[in-house]
Order: sequence, then structure tokens, then C-alpha cells
Amino acid sequence: MFNLSDKTFLRVPAMMAHETAAAVIDLVDRHLSRHGSPPFQVVLHGGEPTLWPTADFQHLLERVDALCGKHARVKVSLQTNGVMLRPALVRLLALHRVSIGISLDGPKPYNDQVRVDHCGRGSYDKVIRTVTALLDQEGQGNLIGGFLAVAQPQIPPLQFLDWIARLPVPRVDVLWPIEFNYDNPPWSDVRFADYIRKPRYGHWFATLFEHWWRRDDPEIYIRHFYDILERMAGSKVHTDAIGNDMLNMFVVNTDGGIEYPDYFRAYRDGGARTPFNVFEHDLDEILADEVFSYCLNMGQHQPVECRKCPHLHVCGGGFLPGRMATGETVPLRKSVLCYDHYYFLSRVAELAAPYLAKSTALGQSVNVGGELSAFASQESLRVT
Repeated sequence: MFNLSDKTFLRVPAMMAHETAAAVIDLVDRHLSRHGSPPFQVVLHGGEPTLWPTADFQHLLERVDALCGKHARVKVSLQTNGVMLRPALVRLLALHRVSIGISLDGPKPYNDQVRVDHCGRGSYDKVIRTVTALLDQEGQGNLIGGFLAVAQPQIPPLQFLDWIARLPVPRVDVLWPIEFNYDNPPWSDVRFADYIRKPRYGHWFATLFEHWWRRDDPEIYIRHFYDILERMAGSKVHTDAIGNDMLNMFVVNTDGGIEYPDYFRAYRDGGARTPFNVFEHDLDEILADEVFSYCLNMGQHQPVECRKCPHLHVCGGGFLPGRMATGETVPLRKSVLCYDHYYFLSRVAELAAPYLAKSTALGQSVNVGGELSAFASQESLRVT
């Protein structure tokens, strides 16, 4: 399961009991009964959720259907490595309109270095065969929502884009790395001055965006890029990788514990744990918690050093895990990936400016060449 600093998975059951899953849906039911029925999303995640018995999936999805009968717009999705999508489970997911996201780590040579079975064999070919077979099945072709991949600077950006174009479903959400924070900055293996001149992840994202932008192929959907462009055009809708004005999610672990979003488990063991659980508490009770309150009101806690940055509307202080530090209950500083964010967003703004001229997000000029802005000052990010 999750294998960075957090070791909670060693102290909780390997699988969630179906009674616990039922308690989660009851928790959501009580909340929606009190507060109306805004869109609510249930994401089945892991670990690897397809290891769960099919019968437990059926119990859960039937309860969700009953919940939808009382409250509109409760959507379920599944994030999986795509290795164990057994036919009975696929038919059940199709029946209940559950969308599937597939996790891959880039082209086959790169994916198969890290995603291997117990015999050391790479998973790539099996996953692609599974997805292709699903697309060929009547009534199942629309189950695959897309692929999920983490940015990997060791993969040439053009090769990465060509890989996306060849996928059975060329829809990918490319994520920022979760492991960097003030205790583990991204420049720990290079000279700090060298990193800020050419930030590894920012340069990789910027180059990938430039290739994608110039190819101008609407079939290739990279969600993070669309989110940024829409945000620059004035949209308030976005994923949790940008904006940083609200993080309205909670996690339920296999023991029923209500936890903070996974970003809080990335930097220390037990960083996501809370005193709340689905058997004894309602969602209203967690609102007074300092961290949950922070997440729901992140826009009120934007870092002071970011307030004059031309990318604040899009970035909002940076990807949340990069703002963490041991000893801090909630993140108050900007991300250690600030140099990366600034470099990347400056390149996006430069390319997109002619098409987004009326956007208030592009109301200030940006300088991509030369030194990075003072908003990404060395002193505010230096970690010793």
C-alpha cells in the first residue's frame, strides 16, 4: 500500500469489512439529509481495491444506488492498477455505472521497472490487454475514464506524449510528485543554485506542455493542462493540484478511521490519522478539527510570500504535499516545488496568452527567460 513515511497500513486491517463500507454510506446519507444534495463523489482507492471480494462490491454499490434514490448525484469511481479486473467485477461496475481509472507509470520500460508482480514481471502488457478487451466489450467501453501517471523527468517529454497518444484511451492525468516537502526538498541531490536555474519537474512539465500545445491534437487529453488553461481563463473549477482554495475530501481507512487527505500522510508516519471514525462520528463533528477546517478554507491561508505572484490565482501556494514540514500541524509556507510551479506556469502563460488575452489571470506580464521571479526567492525556500 502507501509506502512513503506513513506506515498506518501496517496497523489496520488489510481489507475493509463490508460493514465498515456500509457505515461510510450511512455517514454520507446522514450528511446529505441534513445539508441537501450537492454532488458527492465516492472514490474506491487503495492499496489495490480490486482485491476486495466481488460480493462486498455488490453490497456497497447497492447501498449507493439506494442513496442515489434519496439524494441526487452520488458518483462512484474506482482507481486501480488494472491487473485484476475480473469479468464478474467488470460486469458489476458497468451495471452500477462506476468509472475506472488506471494507474500506469509511463511507457512500458519505465512502468515495468516499478510495477511488478511477486515474480518480478512487469504489469504493462497485461494492463493494456485488459483495457483493450474492456473497450471491445459492448456496454463496457465507456468504463475507462483514463489513466493516472506521476511526472517522471527521466522520461523524455516527447516520448511521454507519444506514449499518451498511443494509449487505448488517450486521456491522462499527470500528477506532481507527492514525496517532496520541507524535510525532503527536490534539490537534495544537486546544488541548490543549479536547481533554481532549471527546476527538474517544472522544466519537464513545461517541455511536455509545449509539445502537447504545438501538436494541437484534441484527442490527447492531459487533464492537468486543461485545468490550468481553464483556471487561467477564469474558471473556479479545478482539481486539488492547483488553486488551493479548498480541499473538500476525507479518507476512510479499512478500520473505519476518518483521515485527512493522503497528502498529510506523505511526510510523517500517522500524518493523516484523526480521532474520528465512521461508527461514532458524523461529518459535522470533523468541521471543528484544525486540519479539516484548514483544508476547507485553504484560500484564507495562502502563504504571505505568494500574494504578489502573477500565478497565485492558478497555483495558490503550490501542490499541498510540498508545503508540509515535520512539527507543523498545517502548512503555512509555499511549496518547495515553487521554482517548478513558477517555471511551468510561466511557460504555459507565455504560450496561451494570445488565446486568453481577456483573462484576469494573465493581467500581469511574466518573464520566462533569465532569472526566476523574486516571488520564488531563495531565502524563503532554502532548507537545511
